[in-house]
Amino acid sequence: MLEFKKYTNVYKLLLGRVATNVADSLFYMAILWHFKEIAHSPLLVSIIFTISSGIDMISFSFGPIIDNFSIKELLKKATIIQAIIDFIIVGILITNTTNKLIDVIVLSLFAISTIISSIIYPAEYKLLPALVSENEVLKFNGLFQVTYQVLDMILDAGVTIVITLTSINFTIILSAVIFGMALLCYNSLQINKAAKDILEDDDYFTGSYIKDIVVGWNTLYKEKNILELIFPIGVVNFFYGIFAVGLPYFAQDYVQKSAIGYGALLFASSIGSVIGAFFVQRFKLKKEDMRIFVAICFLGAGIFRIIVPLTVSLNVLILLISSAISSMWITMMNINFEALVQVSFSSAVLGRVQTINDSILSIMIPIGTLIGGWILKEYGPLATQYIYGVALICSAIYYFLVIKKK
Repeated sequence: MLEFKKYTNVYKLLLGRVATNVADSLFYMAILWHFKEIAHSPLLVSIIFTISSGIDMISFSFGPIIDNFSIKELLKKATIIQAIIDFIIVGILITNTTNKLIDVIVLSLFAISTIISSIIYPAEYKLLPALVSENEVLKFNGLFQVTYQVLDMILDAGVTIVITLTSINFTIILSAVIFGMALLCYNSLQINKAAKDILEDDDYFTGSYIKDIVVGWNTLYKEKNILELIFPIGVVNFFYGIFAVGLPYFAQDYVQKSAIGYGALLFASSIGSVIGAFFVQRFKLKKEDMRIFVAICFLGAGIFRIIVPLTVSLNVLILLISSAISSMWITMMNINFEALVQVSFSSAVLGRVQTINDSILSIMIPIGTLIGGWILKEYGPLATQYIYGVALICSAIYYFLVIKKK
């Protein structure tokens, strides 16, 4: 009870994030389903995916907005706008009018909502280290990730059930209601003066949007230890794109002919991610240890990722367990890396640093998927799985060599 009282604001932030995540998922799936089942337009469905991935790649441009505004007010106003967008779209869909203008309006509102989500999540990420001590950042990042991973597993099936049993319009209204719950959580946050002083440190602000972005880039550039980690992770994401393209074909050929095989692999990975997010909370790593842990995680993930294609002729259970363990290591690495970034920079500039990181890492995946399609065609799905495993091990070797030089 005493611990809950001590970290009340952290748990309020977590509940707000959970509510935002649920509302986002409901909204996203409802819009996707509208264009798939009502508009019957594969082109518009593909545009939905393009908007989602494209906004991730330009997220660096949102950094100054995140850093220049009061985090509490930003979270509140952004959430209110998302709820308003929900109601506007419901008002449009109720008319049962379908034409190009309506499609453009709905897609535009979807894009705005996605941009706002891309602002809310880094804003919450920026606030966490201002609410807890440096030694507790990894613990609470792990707690947040366990919650997200379990939630994602539930939402993957749950949202489609909601749409099936009710309607697209009801699902969007439900999204707006849950955004309201998130708003209550954000409104009740109490940020003390010490945290505000850190978040609003004048040393990181110039009064110019462009110059503030440059400050973010320069701040990241000066922290060589983080840069040495970011770019190889970006390279790994390129190979992840290759892996992701080949995964459904690999599942169909070597796990189960139907969609169940692909679902089993995804479920195994989800279970591994939950376990990883749970275990990483138990570690109390200092800043210098976090860099070594990144290398260890890549090595573990790479070894078990290679075991997956190696065991296709042995036992499917071994294959699924290896996939889960590989995902466990990747999740621990991601959480550890997030915590390392959080303790390496002032919270005043963390919004810009994090969104720059997101842009660097996001841009590599679609490039990898394009190359992955060619590799899949020329060499088959096994090659895409081996390539990713080898890339993970090579990254681990790189990190060990870099850390050894320090």
